Amino acid sequence: MKYLFLDVDGVLNTPHSKTRCGGYIGIDFEKVLLLKHIVEETGALIVLHSTWKEEWENDSALKCCQDALANYLDKKLRAAGLCAIDKTPDYADGRYLSRGEGIVEYLNAREWESFVILDDLQFDYDGCGLTDDFVKTDENLGLTPELAEKAIGILMREKQ
Repeated sequence: MKYLFLDVDGVLNTPHSKTRCGGYIGIDFEKVLLLKHIVEETGALIVLHSTWKEEWENDSALKCCQDALANYLDKKLRAAGLCAIDKTPDYADGRYLSRGEGIVEYLNAREWESFVILDDLQFDYDGCGLTDDFVKTDENLGLTPELAEKAIGILMREKQ
């Protein structure tokens, strides 16, 4: 399996995005299409590691319990023929996990061949040994064609 760990703010939107979801910055469809390009080229599965995952549910029976932001995210992804399949855990062994730790925990629980992290912030990826698989976006630009190609290159690498 190939996994694409997706942050939303600063990746699929920017402070300049014109769309809105309630009081929040919305998602730019052209950024979603770049995400689709990555998925189509690599077969990667989308896993949320964004604050947008808080009320998001991967169980179809619980989709009715999602908040408006999670429904909006699903709708935007679905419009491009995409869907998130899961989200990273927030807790393990009774303690809160950082973003990097959540990704490591997720990967340790399953078989995988490659992964990429799309995020506009560095968080603790260095300390978790994730730097080589991290594509940092500029919060003012979001996902760009060049960064999409970089993500594809990472996903197509052999597991190290």
